Amino acid sequence: SPSAKRRAIQSIVEQNMGTTSKACRALGLARSSFYLTSQRSTRSHALHNEIKSLSQKHPRYGYRRITALLRREGHEVNNKRVQRARRMEGLQVSKKQRRMRRVGESTAQRQRALRRSHVWSWDFVEDQTERGTRFRVLTLLDEYTRECLAVHVAWSIRAADVITVVEAAMARFGVPEHLRSDNGPEFIAYAIQDWLKDKGVKTIYITPGSPWENAYIESFHDKLRDECLNREL
Repeated sequence: SPSAKRRAIQSIVEQNMGTTSKACRALGLARSSFYLTSQRSTRSHALHNEIKSLSQKHPRYGYRRITALLRREGHEVNNKRVQRARRMEGLQVSKKQRRMRRVGESTAQRQRALRRSHVWSWDFVEDQTERGTRFRVLTLLDEYTRECLAVHVAWSIRAADVITVVEAAMARFGVPEHLRSDNGPEFIAYAIQDWLKDKGVKTIYITPGSPWENAYIESFHDKLRDECLNREL
């Protein structure tokens, strides 16, 4: 690229390996291009600094999420430009993820969300405080919009607590047609099943030991751990 050629020519001249004109001729770069100064506008500099600031404030956000934050602030910016700026500053998010081989093929019939409030999913995340006291987080997700509808944190969460949280979400976002979960005791409790039946909500239980069947909320939990639980005391 022209910028790489400029750096190479600068290095040649500094090491007294040749003159500027000879180096430009050898590398096929016009001398006017070598002496050309940066033409970046003040707005471009300000946008670059904003990208850098947001990336440092949210170190676990990728370039797509930084682009979304910039657009919320009124910037008209392409995600590829954000990606280039982050690469220049060395701000890419790297994550080593252990890959698990799936044993056999899943035969479960998956109900896909076709519209808002068609399929909701819920699950628990566990963590502990600095002193070692364990707590639980109940999350509720709309699979179509990928929106988190509720986050409830407590030392222990019983079936009655689950009903209270979900009922509040239904009052705000409407009643879903299906509710997907694993086979945890809180989700298969008779109190919850009777309550959902009264609400007209159909339950979808994933195959035991098959978290990929509840992929959307598992992905949300992965981000919740990466950006919050693993970074904060």
